[in-house]
Amino acid sequence: MNTIPATLRAKRPSVTVLPQWRTVHARQPKLAAFGLLFVLTAIPLVAAGLIDPRTVNGVSVWVKPVKFLLSIALYLWTLAWFIGYLGPRSRQSLAGRYVVHGTVLFTTLELAWIIGMSVAGQPSHFNRASPAGAFLYGLAGLVAVGLTASMLVQGVQLARDRTVALAPAFRLALVLGSLLGGVGTLVFAGVLASGQGHWVGGIASDAAGLPLLGWSRTGGDLRVAHFWATHAQQLVPLAGAVLARVAGRWALPATALAALAYAAFTVFTFAQALGGHPFLAG
Repeated sequence: MNTIPATLRAKRPSVTVLPQWRTVHARQPKLAAFGLLFVLTAIPLVAAGLIDPRTVNGVSVWVKPVKFLLSIALYLWTLAWFIGYLGPRSRQSLAGRYVVHGTVLFTTLELAWIIGMSVAGQPSHFNRASPAGAFLYGLAGLVAVGLTASMLVQGVQLARDRTVALAPAFRLALVLGSLLGGVGTLVFAGVLASGQGHWVGGIASDAAGLPLLGWSRTGGDLRVAHFWATHAQQLVPLAGAVLARVAGRWALPATALAALAYAAFTVFTFAQALGGHPFLAG
């Protein structure tokens, strides 16, 4: 049985943007280890992008797998970090085991599909050109639902388990961040995946998109809302941790208001994309 570090029992959690590796590993070794594995896997793919001239949507075929590897690593580390706020019973429950083992399984399958399609020089998403591509794309969608569900499951656990003493505002932020991230990702990613591409108007190419992110600067891009929804898992708890320290007796309502504002902002970016407007114009 894991021991809860003394720092987790404090009512006012420390704000740590980049938690030390040992701490993340101590909270949940399997999630931490697979997150590190995915980061290390990204390194040779970055090198491949420097020598492989093939492109998809105007950018290197290796751009998408690298971005997904790093994003999913952050996701696993966040789940591992939040597990430290749960008691032994929650961690050992069916839901707790799903968050660990189910997420590792689903993320591995998702990344294997994305990397495999890059090896073949084909797009992974929206690839319905052949029966095999359409089948794999549909299957990958189900896998994505399975891995995203871990956020929702953990959010419910964080709401119910009061074993570890936390500032009320921070606990609320953990719960709302997990729930907003899970629901928002399922909704926006579902709309995105059901279409023919992520662009709405503008130039249908990632080549002239925003640096690193690739978002369109000439038209709407449905990936923007997907991005902000998914990262509610990290950003809302970060806001809650800050407010728990500085807002005093107003910390709880301030955290709820911050989460509401974040949700409204995410919906705004979705409406903006549907209207064919870029998040940041070029």
